[in-house]
Amino acid sequence: MDPTAMTQTAVPPPPRWARAAGTVGWVAPILGFVPLHIPWMLGIPFLANEASFDAWYHGRAHGTESYPEDGILGIPAGAMYLGVLTLLAILGGILSLGLISGWGLVYPRWIPVLGRRRVPPWFPLTPTLLGSVLLVGYSLTLPVQIPRAIAEASPDDPFTLTGAFIGLPVLLAWMIALPVAGWSYYRRTRRVTPTGWQRH
Repeated sequence: MDPTAMTQTAVPPPPRWARAAGTVGWVAPILGFVPLHIPWMLGIPFLANEASFDAWYHGRAHGTESYPEDGILGIPAGAMYLGVLTLLAILGGILSLGLISGWGLVYPRWIPVLGRRRVPPWFPLTPTLLGSVLLVGYSLTLPVQIPRAIAEASPDDPFTLTGAFIGLPVLLAWMIALPVAGWSYYRRTRRVTPTGWQRH
């Protein structure tokens, strides 16, 4: 029998609650975060404050002043910043999906060299742990930050209200879902060796 196939069948499937968490964990960033940020990356102030968006987008105000004025490689400062955030969100969504999928246990066959080999559990669990710590740590500051940001919101701020009423629910959903899916993955894989279940 193929050792990788044995390993995959030795790992129990994720329970329903873990599947729900993993699904929320990829839907929240990829379908909740990314579509809202794509128009902003293109310079379209969709659901943003038009009066201050242009200055922010071109690196002249509200946190982008440290970027070069002509952008980076011709890309405006705001677009570069949002591009990095969007890439991180997509990677985070893929990570969450992998925690409940078969390809999170065995590399797909089309991947050179690693195809059909077992995925070492530490590989997805390390970014899961780091991401969960960052999300939870940031979320603990929100009860103070959000009311203050809403109270101080002005036409000079392009994103505060959109972030509070759209971005915040997405962030909180991801903050809960990622560690829950990661915990299930850890429990399902912790006793598996390349030849099957480890006996204790």
